[in-house]
Amino acid sequence: MLLARTAAVALAVLAPLAAAAQATPAPEAPPPMGERLPPEAAPAPSPQRPRRYQIERIEIRGLVRTHESEVRRHLLVVEGDLLDDQDVLLSRLRLLQLGWFSRVDTRVERGSERGLVTLVFEVVERNTLIITDLILGTTPPQPAYAGLGLSQQNFLGLGLGLSGAFVYGDPDRFAVRGSFFAPDLAFANLPRLVAGLSVLWLRGEEFNCSDPSCDAYRGRYDQAPRVRYERVGGEVDLGFRPGPFERLVFGYRGEHVHAVDLGVPQGPVPFHFTGDSVVSALTGSYELDTRDDFFLPRDGWRGLGQITFASKILGGSYEYSRYLLQVESGFALFRLPLRFQGALGAVQGDAPFFDRFYGADFMYFAVGPAVGRALEINYSTDSRYDAFVAMGGVEWAFPLWSRGAFLRRGYASLGARAVYSSAQPGAGRTGISKIPYSFDAALRLDTPVGVFNLSLGYILDFVL
Repeated sequence: MLLARTAAVALAVLAPLAAAAQATPAPEAPPPMGERLPPEAAPAPSPQRPRRYQIERIEIRGLVRTHESEVRRHLLVVEGDLLDDQDVLLSRLRLLQLGWFSRVDTRVERGSERGLVTLVFEVVERNTLIITDLILGTTPPQPAYAGLGLSQQNFLGLGLGLSGAFVYGDPDRFAVRGSFFAPDLAFANLPRLVAGLSVLWLRGEEFNCSDPSCDAYRGRYDQAPRVRYERVGGEVDLGFRPGPFERLVFGYRGEHVHAVDLGVPQGPVPFHFTGDSVVSALTGSYELDTRDDFFLPRDGWRGLGQITFASKILGGSYEYSRYLLQVESGFALFRLPLRFQGALGAVQGDAPFFDRFYGADFMYFAVGPAVGRALEINYSTDSRYDAFVAMGGVEWAFPLWSRGAFLRRGYASLGARAVYSSAQPGAGRTGISKIPYSFDAALRLDTPVGVFNLSLGYILDFVL
């Protein structure tokens, strides 16, 4: 059976960044696009006070579908500012991080009089309807399952994000997600706001055997003890941007959960409540992303911190808090991209299993019955969820090509990860995999419809 998988594409898919042109123009005609501007030809008024140029006009060229006003609000420069190399570079990076453009070039042109310049952003729009998830898999209790996710990153050219995804195995194991995201809203003199809304409908089953493999029920898993459950709910988020590459977001999450035991439980019961229960929680997240390229970063880093606080005071059935920190940094070793990854998570209190950590989600593959979940649906027999997880990894990339038509860019990668998870902080390691290490060799492809990964580790996850 062919097994393939794509990594989830964030709301911003970046194109490769070339070195930014220095933006210190001379009064003579500007150099061609991509070349560095020459030093001032005329003598400076004072050696201690070099001439500064004022931006008379900003032009954005190459727009077809996107509204110019939506692009301008992401720039860090405005007409009337003094020309600053760093602000121009950061504006260019910000536009690339939106995922709307495959290329952004900057240059300056002579203004209407001496000391004035026109700042030009030349853009090439890319397809913004992309595939974010493509899932195919098979496990002993689920002979086949599949899923698909789509995202429109620039709906109607207004900079709005719409996305949806589903996975289906059988009538009792499926998930459907939908979300809306506004990355930049302006109101009077308030900081730039971000807003989001997501909805979820999910049905699943968690096995409750005395051993993770449910060997006593092999070939007749429909008779194994398990918990069948359904989740319906969503989350509303509102936040702001402390800086051009930061987001601070707060939200409320509410879910109705219905669970029923099928058979007599033999292992850890994943629900503290059978029947009906409610998750009512406040959420908060902070994200900083300065990577120079989402697909193949050589510089910068991304950090994401998330907090969830659920309480009966908020009208819920559960009392717990959840913390997760994820980091990723990009470097270059021997001129080849080297990426470090890390994750640290903990749960305190009476959390339902789906807000705990599943160790296989953080690994390339797990040696044993566990496999990584698909849209939070567990298709394996292993239902061990943990209150603590730590992951460290590294991935070294080898670029193969960078100027293709449909297959725009491609690179081969070698990766390794180590994962430690436990039922409680300080407890022994959960044996969700017989070894805490996993490795991967993959071909990663950047295309107009998304990023695709052909991963050896993903295939091994279903074999080992």
